[in-house]
Amino acid sequence: MDIIKKKDGFRNERHIIFPSNINDFIKKSPLVDHTYILEIGYYPNAKYHYRERMNGVDEFVLIYCLEGQGTIEIPDSIISMSRGDIFCIPKKAAHRYYANENNPWSILWMHFHTNLDHFLGLHKKLVIKVLAKERYVILQGHFIDIFELAGNVNSDEMITCTSQLLRLVLSEIFVLTDESISHQKNLYLAKCISFMSENIDQDINLTEFARHLEISSSYLNSLFKNYTNKSPIEYFIEMRIEQACKYLKLSNLKIYEIAKKVGYQDPYYFSRLFKKNTGYSPKDYRVKFSKNVHDSLKA
Repeated sequence: MDIIKKKDGFRNERHIIFPSNINDFIKKSPLVDHTYILEIGYYPNAKYHYRERMNGVDEFVLIYCLEGQGTIEIPDSIISMSRGDIFCIPKKAAHRYYANENNPWSILWMHFHTNLDHFLGLHKKLVIKVLAKERYVILQGHFIDIFELAGNVNSDEMITCTSQLLRLVLSEIFVLTDESISHQKNLYLAKCISFMSENIDQDINLTEFARHLEISSSYLNSLFKNYTNKSPIEYFIEMRIEQACKYLKLSNLKIYEIAKKVGYQDPYYFSRLFKKNTGYSPKDYRVKFSKNVHDSLKA
């Protein structure tokens, strides 16, 4: 049985193709200056959505994931998309993109031309995350304005006005985000580490951490790798082992009790992991370091 693949035809979708015969005067006018939209669309709950262009296209393709999940593939990169992710496919780049089978995305998308690509950093192939409610509302407002203008004004006026809105969209995504994205990344890390600390007695996997933050597992993994040089799971294991060290030094709890307090139901597995991370078995660690603590307290 063939796998279902749909380019379009989704319930409540919107799709507008802009005039292809834009005259050179409008393209070169100061208000447009070669930055204009070719197509724009909204595909909600786009189950079976699939597009493939092996030779690419002559324009940029921007995809903004509002809900759900999907994947974008370009040469040398596979990008996992989830709520709030925005990615701009470079012009002429071979690509395919498709909705997640179990949690299909809802997307706003746009094909556009611009000569500001290097200024905007479109060549960097970065995933931009927009989750802050204020920016989310602003961006969707710009898209709504473009849809309304495209359906209600003549060609020259539409191209000129939507060109200005396109600049606002691109600026909001690619220019105004350095500080806010850095802050957002730090916020994700802080929230995740806090969640780890609050659940140190639980055995939590990467998917659960990502779900708690409402971001993709791959995005969370890359954040931790970039900022801590460790995966989230490696970081969580170190946090649990560090807590176990405190229990061994400062309490009389049995080793199997300590294992449970840091999320390990199997004390033998805990002991192996503890030795791998500290160089000592839990028993040897307690003998060596609890004595030092007690001696320092007596002094």
